Amino acid sequence: MPVLPERVADPAYVPAEPAWRLPFLVPLRLADLSRSSRLILIELDIAYLAGLLQNVELGSGFIQILDSRGDEWMRANESGIVVGGPQVPKVQIAAEGRVVIGEATMELAGEQYQYVFVTRPANGFTVSVAQPYYEIFAPLTPGQNKQLIANSVMTLLVFGIVFWLIRSLTGQQRVLEALRLSERNNQQLIERLETEHARSSRAASIDHLSGLFNRRQFLDVADSLVLEQRRQRKLSTMLFIDLDRFKSINDSLGHHIGDLLLQAVAGRIQRMLGKGDIAARFGGDEFVVLLVGDRSEADIEQWAAALTAHLSAPYMLEGTELNTSPSIGIAISPRDGQSIDELTKCADAAMYSAKKAGRGQYRFFDQSLNVSDVEEFHLEQAFVEALKNREFVLHYQPQVCLEAMEIIGYEALVRWQHPGFGLLYPDRFIPVAEKTGFVVSLGMEVVRLACAQISDWQQKHGISKPVAVNVSPIQLAQPGFCKDVLATLADYGLTTDLLELEITETAMLEGRAVESLHCLKAAGIRLSLDDFGTGYAGFAHLEAVPVDKLKIDRSLINRISLSHDDSPIVSSTIILAKRMALKVVAEGVETREQLVHLKVAGCDIAQGYHLGRPMPAEKIPEFLRTFAEEEARA
Repeated sequence: MPVLPERVADPAYVPAEPAWRLPFLVPLRLADLSRSSRLILIELDIAYLAGLLQNVELGSGFIQILDSRGDEWMRANESGIVVGGPQVPKVQIAAEGRVVIGEATMELAGEQYQYVFVTRPANGFTVSVAQPYYEIFAPLTPGQNKQLIANSVMTLLVFGIVFWLIRSLTGQQRVLEALRLSERNNQQLIERLETEHARSSRAASIDHLSGLFNRRQFLDVADSLVLEQRRQRKLSTMLFIDLDRFKSINDSLGHHIGDLLLQAVAGRIQRMLGKGDIAARFGGDEFVVLLVGDRSEADIEQWAAALTAHLSAPYMLEGTELNTSPSIGIAISPRDGQSIDELTKCADAAMYSAKKAGRGQYRFFDQSLNVSDVEEFHLEQAFVEALKNREFVLHYQPQVCLEAMEIIGYEALVRWQHPGFGLLYPDRFIPVAEKTGFVVSLGMEVVRLACAQISDWQQKHGISKPVAVNVSPIQLAQPGFCKDVLATLADYGLTTDLLELEITETAMLEGRAVESLHCLKAAGIRLSLDDFGTGYAGFAHLEAVPVDKLKIDRSLINRISLSHDDSPIVSSTIILAKRMALKVVAEGVETREQLVHLKVAGCDIAQGYHLGRPMPAEKIPEFLRTFAEEEARA
């Protein structure tokens, strides 16, 4: 029930001055009685109430609204709010009862006044009407009935005002209670969704056949374990395990026996793990183990020998005795690699060495097994011919506006159609290009290919979406880079708003690179900061470069589906970017859950396998039709 507080409790209270708003406190009912109740403050404009009295004949009289102590909140006459009028004696307010009506006389400024009042003790306020005696009795002789009607109307007006106040406040209270009920229902729905999300995340991290981690979860967990081991100056060991003769067993005895064998192998591996060690099934008959803790190389070799013997022991599966053995490759961090990817590649190379040496063997990685060095040499030798023969091609990944769910542009991703190695992805040749300096020529070739494709789309369709191109800090540091980019755009007759350049955090530390960025920005080319959240740059560094967009790295997006607790990192990044007037792009969106979270968090643009994989330009029209049909059905 709404209550009008005492006048003296108002922080803005000044004696002899009216209040310009009536504050009513409305209690909010709570379903949980153990929690403290809440109050809602509703302020009514006194000017609005005074306006209702403009057509009421009060003469020299006035209307008052009083609190529970009889102190005046408002006084109004026919002209409006009374400010600084004579002091009015306090009305004796009833302390209890639903509605109390009374009348009395008083002397004010030498005149006798008759006043009537209506009090609602439960609501803490009184409405009184006062008028001089001479005005009341003057018309009685010529028109007693007329005066009686006027008094009745005035009384009804008072009742009407009280009724309107109560009805308005009660309606507000009902609305607030409905909102509270809706909030409680939404909270229950959120809790159910979080429970289902945790269950699905757990299911998505486990290989259902072996009960071990799957590849994706293993790499995510192992990466942090290797980093922690390095901080503590301890060794991390990756073991890559492949079963000998598994294909023969699977083909001759059937997939059921093959699955039982994989489960038995997984069980034996799991029983040998120590505290903190993890294992996973990468697929087929390939298993990996990461050993952590305080082990020496001798301890590691002893453990590998024991594992080899343990996995080589006979297996009894549904009455059939099987004999198999493992080939194990071993890589140790930090000697063989700093990251989990490097350790996996080295352990894989060592495993193939063990297979060549015979069954049931384990081998440690050494540099003579580093096939990647040989491959890098061949790639380096082929760069010149590749640029000359136009072997580099672009695949385009759609970028989707989350508000309208429309494709607004593409990111151009370079591929190398190598005559010997086939289609190579950037992780195979970009490091070689940066190491050898070919990245400058390669970068301009990518810009040229992107401009050529934009021009082709314009000629065929009349319009074209913007295309984003990744540029290396080495390119940006070249003195003529800005001029070369603008010249390429001019050669194809394109405006600068159709090309977007994506930079990395290291570009913000190079003086010439920053100069190139300002030159490009001044020309109208939009800039994006790529892979934000994986390096050392923070929001303070963004003030040094004129970027338009912030691209959140896929590693942070990936955590949305793996751990709900990490999602506030993405949400906070989006909020801070918005305050800096930056558009936010999410990379690596692979699930609907990630898409929904990003849309709710206010992300502007998203790209990833869930929305569209990178594809050749000739497949874009078909993709656009399919995407439009799916959105229309949604």
